[in-house]
Amino acid sequence: MNEAVHHYIRAKNIDSFQKLRLLLFLYQNPRLKVTSQELVHWLHLGDTLLIETLLADLHQAGLVIQIGIYYQLADEPEVKLHLQQLASAFEHPVMRQELLKQVKPKPAHRLHTDLPSQWRWQFN
Repeated sequence: MNEAVHHYIRAKNIDSFQKLRLLLFLYQNPRLKVTSQELVHWLHLGDTLLIETLLADLHQAGLVIQIGIYYQLADEPEVKLHLQQLASAFEHPVMRQELLKQVKPKPAHRLHTDLPSQWRWQFN
């Protein structure tokens, strides 16, 4: 897959399947002004709170604009160019799998010392 696409995913913090799917939906519907509730209904990616969190992240990254209660894909040539490359990569099965691996949340590794004392093993 194109290194520019990998870099763009990291730079714009596209770090979950839900965020990727939401972004691709908005890319496919660039003139659509939509509320978070409508996105919940159409995309079935989670509840309103999750969608609003994803939209806030995408807004902070400059990918989505907010107009009152409505959201829309940012109308920037650079955004459209990178999302075109991202959408093109998502259309190819092998590249899609690479994309999904990249946006898959990393497991949180916890040390046993992070656990409350009553949950730790006692070795005497």
